[in-house]
Amino acid sequence: MESSLSTSWFSRHRRRIAEVGTGHAIYATFNFLCDHILYVFVVYRLGLLRGGAIMTAFSLIGCAITLIIYERMRIDWVGVGSLARLSALPNPSWWQRVILRATRHGDFAIFLALCAFQDPFITTAYFRRGRFDGITARDWRLFLASVFVSNLYWTLRSGAVAAMIFGAWHWLAPA
Repeated sequence: MESSLSTSWFSRHRRRIAEVGTGHAIYATFNFLCDHILYVFVVYRLGLLRGGAIMTAFSLIGCAITLIIYERMRIDWVGVGSLARLSALPNPSWWQRVILRATRHGDFAIFLALCAFQDPFITTAYFRRGRFDGITARDWRLFLASVFVSNLYWTLRSGAVAAMIFGAWHWLAPA
């Protein structure tokens, strides 16, 4: 009986699963490359201030374009309701547990957690709560605040990661 229920549920939600899954897969791949490789490299090469400023500008432009495309598509491939579904996971990852804990402490805590573990676009999309009725002035203010907070976090994090990587490199392979 349960097998037919899960098969039936999957059949009814196949398109939604494909939309959210495809959107997240493409976006996650792009973000992984930018956040964990490009961001660290640029901050290492150009320093916290200049590298952080360049990556903040890159983030602002990229996330703004994504937000505008997301609004025009009118498809919630972000899966805004996904945050609520995290609580149903039997074994959430450590960062998912941080976000779940933040949900119990209000919107500001969720904002900070999403800025640290996601990006300005995802943060803004979450707080729009699935609306596709035009990007409001409030949405843009939230977006700009999340650009600032996210990139402050990622600049400092990338600087620390770069220092550890290149410190270890110099320690392991002295000149």
